[in-house]
Amino acid sequence: MKNTNSQQDRVEYIRVANYYYKFGLTQEEIAQKMSMSRQRVNRILAKCLENGIVKIVIPELEETHLELETELEEKYGLQAVRISKSLSDEQLYSELGVTASRYLMSVINEGDIIGFSRGRSVAALVEKTDSKKINDVTVIQLMGSWNSDDMKVSSDDIVHRFSEKIEARAAMLYAPVVVNSKELRKSIMNEPFFKQTYETIKACTIAAVGIGDTRYKEILPTIGHEEYEYIKRKNAVGEICTHFFDEAGNRIVSPFSERVISIGFDDFLRIPMRIGVAGSEEKIPAIIGALNGRLINVLITDLDTAEELKQYKK
Repeated sequence: MKNTNSQQDRVEYIRVANYYYKFGLTQEEIAQKMSMSRQRVNRILAKCLENGIVKIVIPELEETHLELETELEEKYGLQAVRISKSLSDEQLYSELGVTASRYLMSVINEGDIIGFSRGRSVAALVEKTDSKKINDVTVIQLMGSWNSDDMKVSSDDIVHRFSEKIEARAAMLYAPVVVNSKELRKSIMNEPFFKQTYETIKACTIAAVGIGDTRYKEILPTIGHEEYEYIKRKNAVGEICTHFFDEAGNRIVSPFSERVISIGFDDFLRIPMRIGVAGSEEKIPAIIGALNGRLINVLITDLDTAEELKQYKK
């Protein structure tokens, strides 16, 4: 392959590039027109890019976060990353909801079973979803509920509202997230209705979950002070569907695990698409833990958080 040092070579390269990129000729057509092999045309086009004769510009790229999304996908081995604007408080959740809803609606197919956890980010996803019928879809809780939850952020209300928006079947657990004893949990889980519902949970194809952080005991309102102190001593930074983990992504089995009604940890990891929706500086350790443990394989977050995740040293 000749280099492009001579003016004659450079003109030839520019001519090939002009035919290919501006006039839309195929490599075979260019080869015939310029009396050269198609392989030589291919090599010239590669050199045009390499030497800056051709520069690919995407005019609207600067208005998106595509480059940062791609960097994070590669860094953390994710199927997809979508980034929203960085705002504060309720506006942040609203923007996360718009971005998460747009992504979820783009990947749902007929026959999908979609599981939801609880929380403000997942509730915002539902709030920002436009009504659109999708055939043969089931929506289900991944965890129980509790009375102290704001109705809009509880898993049962999220499932009910989303199923209405896309006219899907709703499957409910009708159980609290934490019960008083492991004996009671065992009794509930042995009920025929619960067993049937849990089989549907295990068949989920998509999960949409929030990522809780452990700064406050209220992460699970029904856990006691000693139980909360236990997970803090174990360096827990985050929680998904009542399963706690540290910054390295290692699972932390809590004292109240035997009282929790939720999708099992291993069953959760078997769901093919696990969408985590979370943002803000406070949640960065929890998000990093979820990424390091590969608890999620799709991330919806805000721009400021995404920039921090880019800088994080794995």
